[in-house]
Amino acid sequence: MTNSESKAAFKEQCPIRCGGITYQSISALIYRMNKDGSGVVLQVELLDRGGHSVTIAAPDRIERGK
Repeated sequence: MTNSESKAAFKEQCPIRCGGITYQSISALIYRMNKDGSGVVLQVELLDRGGHSVTIAAPDRIERGK
């Protein structure tokens, strides 16, 4: 997903697939500084289906689930 697609999926709270696992939704958008301080990187926080744990992933590694 692109950054803008990630933001839209976050607002819609739709299921997300990452690494063959389907997550309940994106629970947060996290903006971090690059290691060299030259810019900002978006990461997404994925809520598991049980609602008890989260996984952090890059937007380009996720897709909408079914």
